[in-house]
Amino acid sequence: MTSRTFILIAAAAGTVWLAAWLHEEPAATPAPASAPTATAQAVPAAPPGQQRSMSSALTLASTGSALTAPLADAVYGRNGRIVELGGKNVADYIAARMGAARSGDVKASYEAYQAASICAANDDPVADYHDPAERAQFLRARERTVALCAGMSAAQVQERMGFLAAAARAGHLGAQVDFYMEGPYGRAVDIDQNPDDPIIQQWKTDALTHLERAGSTCDHFSLATLSTVYDAGQLTARDMGTSMAYSIAADVPRKKVQTEEQLRARFGEELSAEQFASARALGAQLAHAACPQR
Repeated sequence: MTSRTFILIAAAAGTVWLAAWLHEEPAATPAPASAPTATAQAVPAAPPGQQRSMSSALTLASTGSALTAPLADAVYGRNGRIVELGGKNVADYIAARMGAARSGDVKASYEAYQAASICAANDDPVADYHDPAERAQFLRARERTVALCAGMSAAQVQERMGFLAAAARAGHLGAQVDFYMEGPYGRAVDIDQNPDDPIIQQWKTDALTHLERAGSTCDHFSLATLSTVYDAGQLTARDMGTSMAYSIAADVPRKKVQTEEQLRARFGEELSAEQFASARALGAQLAHAACPQR
């Protein structure tokens, strides 16, 4: 499957997820050891290396487990979560955490990543806006982030990826998901163009591991992301049975159960009767392992 095809899948997934959320209250997700959610149908995730799109009306909350209306004066990281800079600019905020982050402090590492990610999209092209007022609002917000990022070099912005990787390895749920969302280089790349690139190969292995660890905490977003990952076949070989299993597991934290008709409509054409039954059994096993109290 090409990256372009995956982009189309992910874009459609995000639309389905957002529409579903707007019409039903999402189930609460248990707080992880350090503190994102989706649907059992698909993942509200941009493809690797692509910035997560920001709705003009909604954005991810600071825990990543729900959505909230954006605050007019809030500053958002690349993952859509609010970053509380405490009146500092990005460089000063990171400087106050640099020593602890480099010493292995998980919270400081993730906070340094979050702050540096504010600056990561400042040079991205401006999207096409049908509404001039929305475009003007976006440009005002960018002007503000450019000012906050004064003094940050490109190397300092890129250093966020090291802080992110450290936090993900330490088990920070938000970092584990963001590691996948950022992609292997933290910028838009086509990971299919150079599949033998050792950095991309290692990133695929690590990204899948991080998502699996996050999913094991009964995190809805991670479980649904894994379903899409196995459907897309980018991090690992395409496996619709495993995709269906993770889709079933993702139902548990959101307290929604897909009917057999819904599962067959989505997966039945690509799975034999035996494979379909095996996928349902695997989904139940994954759900019980990830969400034993549910």
